[in-house]
Amino acid sequence: PFDEKRIRAFVEQDYDRSGGFLSATNHFMLKGGEDWKGRLGQMTAPLLVIHGTEDPIFPVEHGAALAEAVAGARLVRIEDGGHELHPDDWAAIVDAIAAHCQAQISAEPDLDTPSAIVK
Repeated sequence: PFDEKRIRAFVEQDYDRSGGFLSATNHFMLKGGEDWKGRLGQMTAPLLVIHGTEDPIFPVEHGAALAEAVAGARLVRIEDGGHELHPDDWAAIVDAIAAHCQAQISAEPDLDTPSAIVK
């Protein structure tokens, strides 16, 4: 359920922290990500993609494409989840992260040697 009071407080805090409207809404102006898109297939670190099925900004197909671009990646869909994290979804998110981490611990015999992110 939509908690207007909580969302309003969150947005106000985010806005106040940003320093103003322009810096709060300039994410689309960021550059550099396109340089990495073609290198996703080089990732060797275990990747867990968590994506809301009702994200109005980046549809869940974006999360699916990311998971497909990285060998061995796993996609967890948060049913009815949007773009922001909702308290009702935290248990599912934490469970997914815990299971992902546990699988990596079980699969990685030498935990003192960090895995490379890209080759």
